[in-house]
Amino acid sequence: MNSPFNRRDPISRKQLAVTDVPGARRLSPPAVKPAADVESDAVDEDAGASRWMKPFLALKEKEFRNLWLGMLPGTMGMQMGMITNGYLAYDLTGSAAAIGFVTLGFGVPMLLFALIGGVVADRVSKRRVIMITQAIIGLCAVALAVLVLTGLISIWLMTAVAFVMGTCFAFNMPARQSFVAEIISRKRLMNAIALNNAGMNMSRVVGPALAGFLIGKPWVGIGGIYILMACMYAFVVASLFRVRDRGASPNPGKISGYRSLLDGLSYIKGNSVVLALLMLAFAPVILGMPYQALMPVFAEDVFNVGASGLGWLLAVNGIGALLGSLGVASMSGASRRGLIQLGLGVTFGASIAIFAFSTRFEVALLALLVVGASSAAYMALNSTLVMDKAEPEYHGRVMSVYMLTFSAMPLAVTPFGAMSDAFGAPLVIGIGGLMLVAVVAVFGTLHPSYRHLK
Repeated sequence: MNSPFNRRDPISRKQLAVTDVPGARRLSPPAVKPAADVESDAVDEDAGASRWMKPFLALKEKEFRNLWLGMLPGTMGMQMGMITNGYLAYDLTGSAAAIGFVTLGFGVPMLLFALIGGVVADRVSKRRVIMITQAIIGLCAVALAVLVLTGLISIWLMTAVAFVMGTCFAFNMPARQSFVAEIISRKRLMNAIALNNAGMNMSRVVGPALAGFLIGKPWVGIGGIYILMACMYAFVVASLFRVRDRGASPNPGKISGYRSLLDGLSYIKGNSVVLALLMLAFAPVILGMPYQALMPVFAEDVFNVGASGLGWLLAVNGIGALLGSLGVASMSGASRRGLIQLGLGVTFGASIAIFAFSTRFEVALLALLVVGASSAAYMALNSTLVMDKAEPEYHGRVMSVYMLTFSAMPLAVTPFGAMSDAFGAPLVIGIGGLMLVAVVAVFGTLHPSYRHLK
């Protein structure tokens, strides 16, 4: 009991650090605090935060706070643009098919170039990629404003501009998602990603409503909205100068871009957990998310509530998504996250089925609140787990595969729309929700390592 290793005197322990003791391990106090201790301090600090502050803990870190606040106007502009583009396309042609045509113009380049965008994100400065793509998107908004104000706009020009913007997003999104992982502490990664999703879902609520209000104002109109969007994107570019550039990835030139792409795909194939998470990212997009595009059908033909009822359906869904994102943001210390995501996926599919098969508008609104919350929480948790389980040097390429879900969304709407014309939207959307429940449940049952993810 009198061994010097059992003494509590810090001076004696310090002396041992510079004294050679035969057979004993040499002790040396660290010059700096280990990263694990820094993370532990962050966890202790977060654990003591109030319940109302927990969803916003990532904002304590200056770099992420500057990025998040700076990107919000760009997200708002994107949501305003989706509504404005659809309105303009329909106004020009009188055809609902034109809306889908312009949407495909945005979605196809994301499908074509997303994987290349991931390679670029892993080889060059992510901040520079974000700045360049945001600047080009802003110039596209300026081009649309000029075309509208001069009367030269056409559906073909709209589709061409949408193609350029979709190409930019194919490079922007992998860089942005992986850049978040670079600037935030790992313990707050889930909180940061959930806050990113919360910002997007808040924009889903505010952006379309603001665009709809401004379209009807003669002193703004469609051209004025595009000018406002361009100003929003300019603000994003300016705000990125407040975030420190981490530079390019180490030794990016060792292999070609093509080999880098193949290396990333091989890594995903060999990482069973990441592969499972990516597959579970596609399932809700293909089987569940088409309900959003078919919402006007439910408003007009199922519930007979018209445009005002459609506004309520969209608003309630957006509010649920915002609440779901904030809920995930407050789960920083949660364990068994795979099991939580499994429950959210089942809830997502079941609530879609309840919405589709409901005959009362009030029940549909309540179901949509759950749909929005569970879908947003599911996707936020999924993207967090994907980045947490992937090696940092592969983040860009892994997230580029994850971002393919955005291009799958407009492509999935086409067959759902055709089947809805033949069999009715409630039956098609309801069966899609039940299939989603089955896919997530079976996947969770057959993949035990997924259920035990922490």
